[in-house]
Amino acid sequence: METRRIRRVACLLLIALCPALPQSSAAAAVDLPLDVAFYEAGFLYSQGAGIDRDVVDELARRGGYRFTYVERPRARIWKDLARGSLAMTVSGMETAERRQFAYFIPYIAQKNMALVINPRIRDAQQLLQMQDAQLAVVRGFRHGPTYDPIVAQLMRSGRVTEVATAHNLFLMLQAGNRVDVIFSQQLFYEKELAELALQSRVTVRDWALDEAPQPLCLVLSKAHFSEQDYRRMAGIVAEMRADGSLRRIVARYVSGPTLDNALSY
Repeated sequence: METRRIRRVACLLLIALCPALPQSSAAAAVDLPLDVAFYEAGFLYSQGAGIDRDVVDELARRGGYRFTYVERPRARIWKDLARGSLAMTVSGMETAERRQFAYFIPYIAQKNMALVINPRIRDAQQLLQMQDAQLAVVRGFRHGPTYDPIVAQLMRSGRVTEVATAHNLFLMLQAGNRVDVIFSQQLFYEKELAELALQSRVTVRDWALDEAPQPLCLVLSKAHFSEQDYRRMAGIVAEMRADGSLRRIVARYVSGPTLDNALSY
């Protein structure tokens, strides 16, 4: 709870640091259309629609931005951001390495869980010790301080399959003989498990009990956005959260605890 209070105070401070611009000057913040890259991500983005798309649409409406929407594999998105050929992406996890080339604006939160299809595996230690057990991950994804070291250890022993999209992970689970565990977030797996009728075959386990949901962020390339541009957009996002618009967007896709968890940062 203390962490959430600190984040809410930071959000309010962000509003104070980003005074609203007059409506007539809204479009002046950006002179050219900006490419925003989306990737397949369950309720966040799938087949051109989702929470991420609605958030960016609302940003464009409020801020006068001109966005061009593109779809790319996650690994390519991070490479394009790092070299400055892409302006922006969505629902990205902030790391020290990524801060070198991008600004981060949190707007939603998620926690990775272990989705287990092999009944012999109950915890991370069993996964690591079972020499024939296989993990699959999306190339370019980060999973947080608990799960990333597990991925790294299994990679060293050649027990990780990297795929291009989150949907591919769930297709591997559906096959039943290609992977034992994947790591995924609630806004991803609730949609995929239901659509592929996997709820009865997959067990969702929390292997990071002490880990809070991690903020997912709008990611702005420093090659395209100045610090002033970043602060302005951060202020708009803070206003969307404060006036309930962000909650209403998320509520179009999920409800109950899933909705509350997504806004828990």
